[in-house]
Amino acid sequence: MGLFRMLLLAVAIEAAAVLLLVLLVAALGPADPAAAQALAERLGYWFGPIAGFFLCLGGGWLVARRLTEGHVLRGLVLGAMVASIDIAILVASGATFQPMLVFSNLGRLVAGSLGGFVARAVAAE
Repeated sequence: MGLFRMLLLAVAIEAAAVLLLVLLVAALGPADPAAAQALAERLGYWFGPIAGFFLCLGGGWLVARRLTEGHVLRGLVLGAMVASIDIAILVASGATFQPMLVFSNLGRLVAGSLGGFVARAVAAE
């Protein structure tokens, strides 16, 4: 998978995490928009990092599954792309720094690498 397609996948992963949060709040949340936004902020604190991890894990596998070498590196690059998009969104929105942001984006790097590792292990069988 080329770098442009990986960038598209990284954007899709970040968008999918947000969409999943919106769907979760729509399904479980209150009808009042202010209360729904407050719920989204509370859920997003934990849901965003968890969803980002699992989506990057799958994405890391996806970008590395047909490679003959460099599986883990390709997954790491995807994770870095997703983390970069996440950081750019946070900076643009003026979000205050929280330690969870560091763990969340490190999780994306680890998950992308792990996805590449899984792809390499499957390819070796």
